[in-house]
Amino acid sequence: MKYDTEQMTFIGTAGTAEESAALALHYEIMAAAQTAAASLLDLARKIKRMRDTSGYKALGFDSLEAYTMATMGMKQRQAYNYIAIAEKLPAQLIEQNAAAGVTKLALLAQLSGQEQQQIAAETNLTDTTVAELKAQIKELQAKNAGYAEQLSLLQDQQPVADAQGEEVDMDALREEIRAEVKAEMDSLHQADAKMAELNQKERDEAVKAAKDAREKLEAAQQAAEDAAKAHAAELERIKQQAQEEAAAARRQAEETARRMDMAADESAVRFGLLFDQLQDAAGKVLDLADTVQAAGDVEKAGKFRAALRRALLALADEAEGVQA
Repeated sequence: MKYDTEQMTFIGTAGTAEESAALALHYEIMAAAQTAAASLLDLARKIKRMRDTSGYKALGFDSLEAYTMATMGMKQRQAYNYIAIAEKLPAQLIEQNAAAGVTKLALLAQLSGQEQQQIAAETNLTDTTVAELKAQIKELQAKNAGYAEQLSLLQDQQPVADAQGEEVDMDALREEIRAEVKAEMDSLHQADAKMAELNQKERDEAVKAAKDAREKLEAAQQAAEDAAKAHAAELERIKQQAQEEAAAARRQAEETARRMDMAADESAVRFGLLFDQLQDAAGKVLDLADTVQAAGDVEKAGKFRAALRRALLALADEAEGVQA
């Protein structure tokens, strides 16, 4: 079994159970790639599985990169983007943002779970460019790092006296800062929720369109398979009928030869076939003449019969001449 890069398919049959399993997985990957918008998660999981099981080796490839490049034109970085998406992003987040594309989802996969949710909630990933998304991620990480540093400094500080010698309540100060941070985060989440509500309809429509496309593809594949089976059955029926007719004709020819006291060799059988065809053709001419006469054209019917008679007489004269 070998991969043909021009036809973009495997030539030959699987020789082992391992090759069969890997080939089946390959065809599943090809089907998933055709409907990537709706099946991005499925495709990512299958590429991850191909890597984890090293199934590409059973298909004759040294590495996952060689397999994905030859079969899908997918470079190593892109393949591992799919794997990162499958390993690090929630399924729901992938399905809701499949239209955004693999590159943007792979960027989300580099973030923590909380950061992923923040970015997904406050950003229309489909309309945002990769450069804009990178900048937004950088800004969010810097902001979160600032909050963490501020809290860390507060926790490390020791209580000090103010100018009047009064002690500062550090616990109350920490709580106040935490409350301010929480209020700001709540405000961001509320804005994110409003934006997500506006984008949800577009996401639902995109998911529905992808689902409809997948269903149409599956229906077309099933229709093609059914048509192929029906065509094969019709060809088999025609072949069987032709064989039966040929056998019947040969039996009739042998019977004709027997009635004429001829030895049933190949020439006699052939003579019987031709003789039966001659009689059948003559009978059909007479039937046609009868039909024409019944329709009221007696003159034409007479011409048909006269022409048949002349032809038969001519054949008879020729046969007698050869015999003489």
